[in-house]
Amino acid sequence: MKKSKFMVVLVNIILLVTIPALTVGEAEPVSAASIKGYVKVKTKGKAQLYQGSGKRSRFYAVAKRQYSYSRKKKIGQKKRTAYKIGNNSQWILAKDVKVVKKQPVKYAQATMKLPRGYNKTDLLQAYQGKPSKAFVNASMQGMKVNNFSRGKLAESKQDNQTVVNLANLTTEQLSALTTFALRLINEARSDLGLRAWVESSGTQKLAADIATEYAQNKMTIKDGHYVAGIVRACQANGLKLDDNYVEDMAGFYNQQQTMTMTELKKSVYFGLKQMIFGYSGSSESEQSDRSYYQEWGHAGDLFNTQGTLHDGDYNYFGFNISTTNNICSLHFISVPTYIGKNKQNNVDFKP
Repeated sequence: MKKSKFMVVLVNIILLVTIPALTVGEAEPVSAASIKGYVKVKTKGKAQLYQGSGKRSRFYAVAKRQYSYSRKKKIGQKKRTAYKIGNNSQWILAKDVKVVKKQPVKYAQATMKLPRGYNKTDLLQAYQGKPSKAFVNASMQGMKVNNFSRGKLAESKQDNQTVVNLANLTTEQLSALTTFALRLINEARSDLGLRAWVESSGTQKLAADIATEYAQNKMTIKDGHYVAGIVRACQANGLKLDDNYVEDMAGFYNQQQTMTMTELKKSVYFGLKQMIFGYSGSSESEQSDRSYYQEWGHAGDLFNTQGTLHDGDYNYFGFNISTTNNICSLHFISVPTYIGKNKQNNVDFKP
């Protein structure tokens, strides 16, 4: 099979992947039934968190952030008063917080908007490895203004209360996450005047099969794209492909097998934001550092802008998750419509 320029470039660049660091500061609610009260970090900088034994953990709480707590007791040999916050059994010292009243709950739908200066012409130049200063500036602004991943707000009360098992998401949960990711992708595509991507049952099944390949073979985003598994899944779904032409990938580290739907959506959001704005930092904290803006290959894929005859096309979309050794891999799977129409590639794939 003769590969198009799009295929060759896509395979080469989507191997650059990053794993956002897990910090308690992102959002760590305890279950509603166990909440005893709320504390707010009063230090000007990040606050050290501790294990129940009194030893320092490797996590920190964010300055001025409010957290719910489930217990209050004295920890360690020094018997220092501390509050237990988050799903990861972290303790914060009483001296670093103040007890506060519960604030009225607010919710907000996540959005993904492209800033001024982020356009197809400059994106193509960045995709080809020559980003302009103005385009990097626009990408940095995009990381800043699209703040759902680092904000306090959830999309709904239900998301806050829904605890998901990363290794065994329900059909309803996967559907909600797929709709969530696709909505964000299409909001950004709309800003570029591009046709919306389309969710399809065939691509969703392909995404599930690819995630299964990763899980069964204990592969993660840390290992790069598992090409052998991707090829097997594609061929089993009627796509005659011999390399990875369908997967973009993000991921994160999580100590536990479970998290709330809000936390998971924020991780999916951050992964998409990384790909769209060429950001390779592992957390939000480095977003002001220009050196972390390194590649827009994922963006060229998400926006069908690679300098080929197929620029401006749209893809069929599916999404799934795999998890191994506390690493959660996010599989953004898309099948370009021109591949779906090509009889050499499409043997029996039904979008």
